[in-house]
Amino acid sequence: MTRFDEGAPLAGTLSSKKLGLLGVLMPGLAQIAPAFNLFFTTGVMASLAGASVPLVFLISMVGMVATGLSLAQFASIYPSAGSFVTYITRSIGPKVATAVGVIALVGYMIAFGGIYVFVGSYIVQNVLNNPDIPGITQIVTVVFGIIVTLPVIVGLQFGIRATIVLYVFEVVVLLAFGIAVIARGGAQGLSAKPFTWPTGAGASDIFVAFSLAVLAFGGFEASAPLAEETRNPRRNVPIAVVGSVVISGLIYVFGSYAIVTAFGVGNMGTFAADPNPFYTASKTFVPFLAPVITWVFLSSVTSSYVAANTQTSRVIFAGARGGLWPRTLATISPRFRTPWVAAVAFVAPSLAIGVISTAFTDPATASGFLGTFGILGLIIMYVVANIALIVQFVKLRRGGIRKNPLLWVLSPVIGLIVLAIPIWGDLRPGQAAPYNALPWLTVGLVALGVLYVVVLSIVRPNALAQAPALLEGADALQGDPLPDVHA
Repeated sequence: MTRFDEGAPLAGTLSSKKLGLLGVLMPGLAQIAPAFNLFFTTGVMASLAGASVPLVFLISMVGMVATGLSLAQFASIYPSAGSFVTYITRSIGPKVATAVGVIALVGYMIAFGGIYVFVGSYIVQNVLNNPDIPGITQIVTVVFGIIVTLPVIVGLQFGIRATIVLYVFEVVVLLAFGIAVIARGGAQGLSAKPFTWPTGAGASDIFVAFSLAVLAFGGFEASAPLAEETRNPRRNVPIAVVGSVVISGLIYVFGSYAIVTAFGVGNMGTFAADPNPFYTASKTFVPFLAPVITWVFLSSVTSSYVAANTQTSRVIFAGARGGLWPRTLATISPRFRTPWVAAVAFVAPSLAIGVISTAFTDPATASGFLGTFGILGLIIMYVVANIALIVQFVKLRRGGIRKNPLLWVLSPVIGLIVLAIPIWGDLRPGQAAPYNALPWLTVGLVALGVLYVVVLSIVRPNALAQAPALLEGADALQGDPLPDVHA
């Protein structure tokens, strides 16, 4: 195995094969996992917002496009495997970027740990028919984690191809389901009610529904860390980042309208109470698809994990290259040219968190709580990235470089407003245990990021000073509009 040489360009370490627009677009689409979110989120949203779930998704998509545009502007000038860590470093500085990097990556590990154990439990119940084997859920969870890590280690091209096949499968099934339901008029005929503001629901319920919809777009930034392995990254990566939000949003709107129509706008209580509404609806409108629904879920979550492990391993690799994490994490496989140590370092703690959580509660409770808590780390990253774009706009303007204020100021402001919804939804007072502990746990997560920076400043004081140039990589440095200005 080889490690990154600080004097060597990134292109000489990771795979030299370059992705096109489709290749860099797919990780963002796959990580969002539309089938997974539609299957397990729309029912809860219907209990809060009634038949207006498609409208909630539509408005949320517009709002999340704003944050997508913020990351796209950064990607257009700093194409880097470091993604948000690089962006925030160049704008606000390496200390804030490092703290946010720790917060986001630990948040990812926590959230994915919850989903890992949920998937393990789902496979045991729906595929293996609940065999009476001690520790079977934990065993399956670990095996699944290994399966979705291998494509990341074997090679970028292989992982992307696997992601494309799995993603196409889930989208084709979703479209076939939706078209069949709409063509047959659903249970009560087609209606425009799903696109009207919900009535009879409290403001709190509506905003919680919006919170769930916004969270459903998490992972759209998966394309950004692949910038150094992409052809024409300043064009393709921004398109991929924003395209992931728009395409996924349209799938959410169409899929949620189809499932609401399948049950009927007057039967939202039945819809919300159904533990597997898409399976129920499939048996009525497209019976031949009903047996496939289980596999669509597994396809969706598998492609999501492959994409997530691909992008986070690049972020960890770039941070190690910049000296922000241990140098060992920048180790590259000489055969596959992939950051295999970074991939293992991300997946192993996630699996451990998921498996250990089952010692204290059931998989369903563990997955829900860990997912809710962990995703807050990602939201904090989105918030700081939006702020960073505004700061960078001012820096570029002072350097004589003018950027469109609609994209560089107004868009991130809209993004910040939209992101306030899930923050409030997850941290609102009056929640039952264990969710009432989320505010304090979030403070602890932020404190962990700050503490890491303090320790790094003491142990390796030069790392933070050298990080800006090392994080960017050769391609970003060559096109840096302010090459002599380091935050």
